[in-house]
Amino acid sequence: MDLLRTCTGLLGPRIPTHLREDFTLLTAEHMHGQARLLLAGFIFSLPMCVYGASAGAGPFIAYGLPALIFVLCVTGLVALRTPPDRDKGGEEARRVISLVWKLSLTASVLGGIWCLGSWATAPAETRVYYPAIMSLGALTVGYCLMAARGLGPTVLLITLVPAAIALTTTGETMDFVLAISMIIAGAFQITMMKRHQGLLLSLVEERHQSAKQARMDFLTGLANRRALIERFLELAKGRRTLRLMVIDIDRFKEINDRHGHDVGDDVLRAFAQLLRIHARGEICAARLGGEEFALLAPVEALDTAIALQLLVEIRGAYMPHGEAVTASIGVAEGSASELADWTVLYGQADRALYRAKNEGRNRAMSSQDGDLTEYDTAPEPQARTA
Repeated sequence: MDLLRTCTGLLGPRIPTHLREDFTLLTAEHMHGQARLLLAGFIFSLPMCVYGASAGAGPFIAYGLPALIFVLCVTGLVALRTPPDRDKGGEEARRVISLVWKLSLTASVLGGIWCLGSWATAPAETRVYYPAIMSLGALTVGYCLMAARGLGPTVLLITLVPAAIALTTTGETMDFVLAISMIIAGAFQITMMKRHQGLLLSLVEERHQSAKQARMDFLTGLANRRALIERFLELAKGRRTLRLMVIDIDRFKEINDRHGHDVGDDVLRAFAQLLRIHARGEICAARLGGEEFALLAPVEALDTAIALQLLVEIRGAYMPHGEAVTASIGVAEGSASELADWTVLYGQADRALYRAKNEGRNRAMSSQDGDLTEYDTAPEPQARTA
């Protein structure tokens, strides 16, 4: 078990589930640019491979393998001509990572064959150069692809280990020294890969936290107006019919005036907790600002009966200032396909809320095509003490 854990650790840090998509996107962006540089570097180094191939290696080693690597690199550059599209999400990112993985491993295998073929047929006085060339290439590949979990260590193992094993079989002291040096350099490179991936993971975590805070109401922990509109746009992509409930605490200013703003903030937090209970499935609960809140979801997920249920729950809930509170609710629904539809939907719900306030508060009103229909008229409870 410990051995399995150690081997798994060589692939890089464990990525938390909630960060995997963002980490994959960032990795794909890094790998795309670095892989293009790497493939271009391979192409420029191929003349040296042809020129430096062992005389006894034969035409396949001297010319065939460099030709295959050239075709592979050109194909890769064409396939990677455009960076990954973030709008296409993780699927596109995984496609880029998979492509770079295949290109790198294939090039490494072909390069390893060239190295071993040249080494095996070279004169004794020049043989040592080929593993040295191979180790430089392997370390370069590992450095360029260190953003990807598992890819860098795999490339190093494929290229360095066979060369190091071959060197230890010659019985020459310097061959043995070179083999050990290659292994040490490879281990150091793998360590640096893990550190680099750890830094990328930290960057993704910071981005995630910043994005989360930018879309969260700091006082109540609910989504803020920005997050609610973004959720609206996500749902609008499916051209669905949405329902919006705008919920406003009645006479909240009196609570602040009588008990202070700190107590008022406690009331807002308690009120938000009542709404959070209903934020299930596709229902998004948000604080729009001040004492105004909202629930948004497709019509099939957010039944109008929830508005009546909220009125009852809010009237019966214990509040931090020891008195009951009530709320007024404006309800609207409509089809959504673009941002302009949000303005229309919110305007209808806001007018319904305004009507509920004017009709005596503590009620929910619906606005459809300008026709306001009262859902509930319940007597406003008398203030009570704890």
